[in-house]
Amino acid sequence: MKLNPRDRKLLIFMGVIIILAAGYYFLYITPRSPASRWKEANEKLAKKEAQFKEAQAAARMEEKLERDYFEAQTRLKFAKGRLPKEEGLPKLLKDVYRMGRDSGATILSFGPGALQPKEYYKVKPISLSLKCDLPSLAKFLYKIEKSERLLDVQSMTITSDAKGNLSVSLKLATFVYME
Repeated sequence: MKLNPRDRKLLIFMGVIIILAAGYYFLYITPRSPASRWKEANEKLAKKEAQFKEAQAAARMEEKLERDYFEAQTRLKFAKGRLPKEEGLPKLLKDVYRMGRDSGATILSFGPGALQPKEYYKVKPISLSLKCDLPSLAKFLYKIEKSERLLDVQSMTITSDAKGNLSVSLKLATFVYME
């Protein structure tokens, strides 16, 4: 079959248009090359791994916070048990005198101070003076440490006489829980 020159030119023109259209389609419309897709996939993977690491860190932080919360609740429960809600001075006085008697110390004076409010509790300062020997003082301090009511020895002054007897001045603090 023979084509006339006009049809031949039209066929060549159509062929060029098809080749240009196919080139445009494969270069600009179809997905990018495998290398660029690989690079894009690696970037997405790196972002997802970073998000995963952040999520793991958050999960570890949550576990730590839960443990800390549980420990704080336990300490609070323990402190509430040792911190009365009322001042309870008569019972405290009896307890301190009993501790002194049981340890062999003679309590000479017991001077409670005014309650000092803090954020979640109140502090009750107590001045105490006693006469004893060294083993009795150690027993007395041990009993204060192990008492059911929280007592804090804030300062202590010890003087000795010629016989080896001790005169001890203590500044204690006890605490009252505020809700």
